Amino acid sequence: MIDLFKGELLRFRWWALAAGIINLAALGFLSRMVDMAQQPLFVYQVFAAVYAVAGALLGLYQMGTYRKPNQWLNLLHSPLHRLHIAGALTGAGALLLLLATALPIALVAMYQETMTARVVDLRHWMLPLAAWLIAVSGYLAGAYTMVGNRRYSFTAFLLPNLFLYAQASGVAMLGVQCAVIAFLAVLLAIAFKPDPAVPPRKPAAVLAVALPVQLGAYFLLWMLGFGVELAWTITGTHPLNAHTPPKGGYIEADRAEGKDMLLLGIENSRDPEAALWREQVALSDVYTTYPLRNLPVRNSMTNLSPLELGDDENNLWMVFSHDRERFVTRGLRDQRRIGEMGVGEEQAAFPAPTMPYGATYLYNAHAAYQYDSEQQRMFERFRLPAGEVMASPPEPAGDNIVVLSDRAAYFYPGREAMNGLDLLRPVMRVAMPGPVGNLSRVDVIELLDGYLVSYTYTWGVWSGELQNPFQQVLRVAGNGHAREVARRALSIDLPSIYTNRNTWLSPVLRVICLGAQDLFAAKDPLRAKPEPVPSQVLWLAGACSLLALLGAVWLTGRQVHSPRGRWTWVVLCGIVGLPALASLWLLYPRRETLAETVLPAQPAAA
Repeated sequence: MIDLFKGELLRFRWWALAAGIINLAALGFLSRMVDMAQQPLFVYQVFAAVYAVAGALLGLYQMGTYRKPNQWLNLLHSPLHRLHIAGALTGAGALLLLLATALPIALVAMYQETMTARVVDLRHWMLPLAAWLIAVSGYLAGAYTMVGNRRYSFTAFLLPNLFLYAQASGVAMLGVQCAVIAFLAVLLAIAFKPDPAVPPRKPAAVLAVALPVQLGAYFLLWMLGFGVELAWTITGTHPLNAHTPPKGGYIEADRAEGKDMLLLGIENSRDPEAALWREQVALSDVYTTYPLRNLPVRNSMTNLSPLELGDDENNLWMVFSHDRERFVTRGLRDQRRIGEMGVGEEQAAFPAPTMPYGATYLYNAHAAYQYDSEQQRMFERFRLPAGEVMASPPEPAGDNIVVLSDRAAYFYPGREAMNGLDLLRPVMRVAMPGPVGNLSRVDVIELLDGYLVSYTYTWGVWSGELQNPFQQVLRVAGNGHAREVARRALSIDLPSIYTNRNTWLSPVLRVICLGAQDLFAAKDPLRAKPEPVPSQVLWLAGACSLLALLGAVWLTGRQVHSPRGRWTWVVLCGIVGLPALASLWLLYPRRETLAETVLPAQPAAA
């Protein structure tokens, strides 16, 4: 086993060395241009994709060379257990990827830590490990694709895609990556046998192999929905491409300007002041606020956007440090470390990672701050009540300023905000009528005495997470008292069967996907729970499950199964639905039948 491990290292050593040098050169060059630790999320995703592809190519090539029939037989008939052979090959591949991906990142982090004044936190030292785990996951997926049955083994590439949708961060994200690697390692161990084409027989192995195949079928069937949208677009019947969106739908609500949205909201209002409001909307400015979808999380390895801001007048550059819980300052021109900056005169620590917003404010999950260039200090200006988190940083709303939390809209005095640096107290609080995770926009107009506030809930309609979009308009008096003046239900412009296809295709797999997305993740107050789907969608899901069950009865009769195995598959297809039937067809070939051979008549002996 050790000799095989060393042989693989020697075999690919020059390739690994070249990849590591290229990686180090690219990172080093970019580090001279920008601070690689303060890049937006997209940059991290691009590098992660490169590492995953590099690992996949190594797995495909390494196992592809051994997968040739003669070499495979020689490899598996060596005096070693098959899992020891697999461990030697994959262990060498993982070590090579460690040198090609993680080591260059660690060297660049060490350079920034020791040779520059840039901020390098503990979370940045997790990046080499994360990059290596991503590369290893791609490597194992590629290896399993070559070793396993070619009819379905390619579906393993779906598993690393979980990293794009996982809600975990920091160490929890490393746990998600390790979980994916462990599952891929199990798949490779199952397939690493003399005849990989033979499907597994043990129930646990069958379930492990079938799950990614079912997910692949589920994803493919879901993707076919885009073909339907393409047909709508070609025929000119797609609501998104219509010159005038359907009246009263969520597309109209998402496209409307602030004034139009308020006018639509109070169009059928019977309030005595509705006519006056329509005139005021036409003549006044409407302020629209869009809620946040994510907040900066402590010790997250990536950034939603760079946690840095500059002060040209004072030759000052400030970068937030997760470890120090303060902004680390350095000179803009000489790039030398100056010190740290906290909150107020006391330089107190920030309660959460804080990021700039616009040209005036900074915010985190609990409060918003303002940087004063004259004093070179940061002052807390807006503080949310305990138990609430920031859903939108300060935005202008006429003479006042509005801040959204996950539960309400808070209005603060604009004059005090402009003329001082003290902590402001809200003059009114307007509770939200629904979960902030479904809120798409808030439109506000200032009246003579108070506000007209419109909440529009359409976020999640397209993905089937919101089934009942609506708009609600509130009249907020100067004393903060709010009353509802209009509420209208918004129609879903696309067919419900289309938007909820991720449910009726397989309710079980949808639950599994949502659970995997939240694996090891903390609760996110800015996300809303999916609403129950309409009854017709459930009936369609039941019909699909029944169709899958009947199809499994017919298909298993033409395959080789034990009686218990056959009816287990029938029940599984009835529970999971059509993706399970597709996996049954891919995993097991049809039973071969021997045709009768008609021998030619022999001449009679003389």
